[in-house]
Amino acid sequence: MSVIGKEGLRGGLCAVCVVAVAAGGARAGDIVFGFDNPSFGGNPFNSGHLLGLAEIQNRHEAPEELETTVPEGELFASQLRSRLLASLSQSLSTTITDADPGTSDTVTIGDQEIFYERSLDSIRVVITNLLDGTSTTIDVPVLEGL
Repeated sequence: MSVIGKEGLRGGLCAVCVVAVAAGGARAGDIVFGFDNPSFGGNPFNSGHLLGLAEIQNRHEAPEELETTVPEGELFASQLRSRLLASLSQSLSTTITDADPGTSDTVTIGDQEIFYERSLDSIRVVITNLLDGTSTTIDVPVLEGL
């Protein structure tokens, strides 16, 4: 039989204690999520926060209702004007796209002057406001054979 010295006995006991403590201390449990946003309630101590938010929202006054009824005559005139302008726009668009290359013309509609010029590979349209002189230029490529 061999004799273990005090140093070996102490080291062995320490190792046994460390293993025992480590084995006993490892415990697992369910992971529970604790939601902390007071605006979602769930905690009776959040009632002051929720009541404060409700009071702020209740201070909002509803806007006065605006008179949105438009007389039928005005509504009809507006719709007729829109339809006529759409028809005129469609007719002008067809005239411009069907024009032969090298053709140009100027059309005046109300306060707008529309100048178009058709070349072999593009159509240029210049719309000028006759009241203030501002203009908008539109260049469209011509795709033949589509």
